[in-house]
Amino acid sequence: MTAGATRPPVTPDAGGGSPDVKNLLTSGLARACQYAGTRPGCQVLATVRYGPAALCAACDQRRSTLGKGTPATALPDPRALLEIAAASGACEQAAASLRRAVTAARHAGHPWSAVAAILGGTRQAAQQRFTGGHQ
Repeated sequence: MTAGATRPPVTPDAGGGSPDVKNLLTSGLARACQYAGTRPGCQVLATVRYGPAALCAACDQRRSTLGKGTPATALPDPRALLEIAAASGACEQAAASLRRAVTAARHAGHPWSAVAAILGGTRQAAQQRFTGGHQ
């Protein structure tokens, strides 16, 4: 068993076209597989390194002579960083949705006290959060 075979495969939007994958690679937080963009089934983000050659889990499983005789070095799992990026994006979308919902509730005539009751805070806190303190 190779070092990369101990982890489930990394699947960053089928081929690395994701902005999150590109950000990881350009920031140096992750390494690209040596076969990224050239080998079908390559998962782009490397999970194991043999000397200077970095491979994704799929390419590691299919390697023939690359790195033979060189001990494998596991790289930090890039999926954890992709999960952070996805969660951050979800938080941004949820915050925008909440702002729209509060605006709609206020336009429908609901008082700040009703908004605060739903959000579990005070009327003043809700008003400050969604109007920037002006009302």
